[in-house]
Amino acid sequence: MTGVSGPGEAGGARVSLHTIGCRLNQAETALLADRFRARGWRVVGRNDPADLFVVNTCSVTLGSEGKCRRLIRFLRKRCPEARVAATGCYAELDPEALLAIDGVVVAVGTADKARLPELAERALAGAPPAAVRSPIEREPFTEEGAGLSLSTRANLKIQDGCDVFCSFCVIPYARGRSRSRRAGDCLREARDLAARGHREIVLSGVNLGLYRDDGADLAGLIERLEEIPGLERIRISSIEPMSVSPALVARMSCSEKLCPYVHVVLQSGDDGVLRAMNRPYGAGDFRRLLETFLARVPDLGIGTDVLVGFPGETDAAFRRTLAILEDYPFVNVHVFAYSEHARTRSARLDEKVHPETIRRRSEDARALGRAKRRAFHGRYRGERLETLFETRDRAGRWIGHAPNYARVAARDDRDLANRIVAVRIDSSERDGAIGTAEGDLR
Repeated sequence: MTGVSGPGEAGGARVSLHTIGCRLNQAETALLADRFRARGWRVVGRNDPADLFVVNTCSVTLGSEGKCRRLIRFLRKRCPEARVAATGCYAELDPEALLAIDGVVVAVGTADKARLPELAERALAGAPPAAVRSPIEREPFTEEGAGLSLSTRANLKIQDGCDVFCSFCVIPYARGRSRSRRAGDCLREARDLAARGHREIVLSGVNLGLYRDDGADLAGLIERLEEIPGLERIRISSIEPMSVSPALVARMSCSEKLCPYVHVVLQSGDDGVLRAMNRPYGAGDFRRLLETFLARVPDLGIGTDVLVGFPGETDAAFRRTLAILEDYPFVNVHVFAYSEHARTRSARLDEKVHPETIRRRSEDARALGRAKRRAFHGRYRGERLETLFETRDRAGRWIGHAPNYARVAARDDRDLANRIVAVRIDSSERDGAIGTAEGDLR
């Protein structure tokens, strides 16, 4: 490499990794960090000087792409001698836009992401800036290393790609069609993560419910993961409603390790809007699924995503979305304002919603989401929640989560990091419950 100590040399070259986008991107960034370490690089913090910045990009909206460009320029301004390697969905869809930014030496697409450390080393050794993109295969895959996290929770990538082709979404083009990670490889990484101290893993993917390998669907893989010693909690990230199987509901209803929390993506509560989105379910299907979960899984936590301002969304259609949010005990409501993306079919639809209307509706949905979150946490006053603590906030309180993803804050003189303890809930605040740790740590 030019101008920096190479991997394996005294001190080692420094790499700082940055993620924009989804939990799957976070899982892949953690795996990349492990691969850089294996090649002799020194992985440094996000705010530390570095010889190479890696930016794992997002392309879910044009706003996400702009955020990626701004981050790269900010990193270059902060550390002008450093170089940048870009990967992720934006690097797959438009590598030329990234390579046009001063300091970007390589843009690596989806299929070649695991090779990024090697490709970055070539670029730093003097190879001309290049886009590296290979065809995205649909075969089952494996991943090297273990995606270590600074949190008690670690993301475990088990699936990639999607077959649905929603009219507003670029993911099938950026990540390819659905494919599953080999079950044995999932178990191998989960064992590694547990051995390194992670007590909770979050199963991550684009469309988790499509997981299939070695005779196991998602519920079957979870059953195998439950056998790993030291792994105390298994959590699933967001899942599409049409891919939730009865076996998954049954597993969550009886498992001692699978957390009673499900983040089921709604997008809209109006059937006409859902059809225009090419979502393969109706509002009634979504309601029936939540009612099934609530009837079968004790103390369930529910999260969802809604997309506000999709072309053709009327006031009446938006009110139907709010009605679903009002009717169920959501703890997390992620609200996204529709942003036209030139690469999607929805960009060609008529009946655009005025930006001011989108802004107002988004504020209304977020306000309802905040009220639901506070009500969810308020119902635990006087009860005890088994909490896995992670970190401290600025006020010095320990912060953690109950199995159903209730956020819990407690003051305690003991070191609660990565420990599980019962917390008696005394009160609630906007973002969670507040209580007192009681009993022994484990």
